[in-house]
Amino acid sequence: MTLRILVAEDYKDLADSYKMALEERGHEVIITKDGIECQRVYKQYTKLPDGQIKPHFDLVILDQNMPGMNGIETAKEIQKVNSKQKIIFITGYGNEVIQKLKQLTNNASVMNKPFTVEALIAEVEGWPVSKLREMLKKGFKEWDGHTGTSVPVGPSRTG
Repeated sequence: MTLRILVAEDYKDLADSYKMALEERGHEVIITKDGIECQRVYKQYTKLPDGQIKPHFDLVILDQNMPGMNGIETAKEIQKVNSKQKIIFITGYGNEVIQKLKQLTNNASVMNKPFTVEALIAEVEGWPVSKLREMLKKGFKEWDGHTGTSVPVGPSRTG
């Protein structure tokens, strides 16, 4: 499954390595150098001329510490446009970001630096799977303890 991914990373070498690894896996990747450019590009691809919202990106990856606008600030701007946008924060300050995430969304996760490109790919490609599992679990919990009241249908197996 090809994902459309927007990345905000101020270190060009890191951004290039993310882009190369994700594109090798078949994903479409746009790189921005900071939070200001990221939210501008996000709006450009997501907002239609008539003001309607058409979600474009499956995932946004944000470095937390960037010049101009950090990852949390960028996420807040993005979520003003689309409150359901999935976001992965990349940071060396995991606990700080996790505390602030509580104010944002449950559609976000944090990757602590340093990590391998393989770990990034696993997080990116595991996102849809983990969210699906979460939804299924929730659905099963809601049905837990309930039994059907319909009469069995089909040939009888007695005899």
